[in-house]
Amino acid sequence: MQFRILPSSRFIYILLTAILVNNSISAQSLSVKQQDSIYLSHPFKDQVRKINNSLTQSFKHFEGNEISLFGAINFNNQRINDKGITAPVNYMYDKVNNDIFKSGFAGGIRLDGIYMQKHRYALMFSINRINAGTAYQNKYSLKPFMEDFTHFKADNQFTTINLAAHYKKLLPINDMQLYKFYAVVGPSFDYKISSISKENLINGAGKRTFINGDIGAEFDNKGYYILYAHYKLGYSLMSSAAPVKMNRFEIGMSMRAKDLF
Repeated sequence: MQFRILPSSRFIYILLTAILVNNSISAQSLSVKQQDSIYLSHPFKDQVRKINNSLTQSFKHFEGNEISLFGAINFNNQRINDKGITAPVNYMYDKVNNDIFKSGFAGGIRLDGIYMQKHRYALMFSINRINAGTAYQNKYSLKPFMEDFTHFKADNQFTTINLAAHYKKLLPINDMQLYKFYAVVGPSFDYKISSISKENLINGAGKRTFINGDIGAEFDNKGYYILYAHYKLGYSLMSSAAPVKMNRFEIGMSMRAKDLF
């Protein structure tokens, strides 16, 4: 019995032979290191791959993230309790005490998004120039020998970086398809990046960190810009001989980064 190879079958046979030869040559051209890499495990690469997959799964519920730039003006007042100061340095009360709100400014970036398609949030990072009025809770007197005085002079001008995480509750006001009003609440954290005065260093009362509780309202105009007003009540995070309570009102506006650039 004789077998005849048809032209079409002969073509397929030649094609398969060429593919096998090419694969064999490609395998031989690999270095020893590359050939070993095919069969060896890669703990670091595998761990990176797992982390990437985990992050993808963890953040898959965070949607609609929009980056904005914002600027704001802030009004600041700090209340100081210098009862723990024992340094023999005195300051005239009327010269250092001014129970008013002074203006400063802030600027930074914010990220607005939605978690699980229903929880709105905003993350904010800013640099703040603080100019604060000072209200001293304690006043000492040695009349008729000396006028009213205090033992401590707080820094009232400084620069901080601020991190804030806010939860946004949509309010049923007006046509929510056009304009949106939000109630905002959440924590924020301030860290002083400017130098601390010698008076505060001597007394050991100059602390760099503040933890704040934020509450406020925001108006969103179709996503083009956001107008907001926030109130921040802050306390020194670390214990201090002269603890400070910071009251801050911040009024600002943010615009989407993609609309600015």
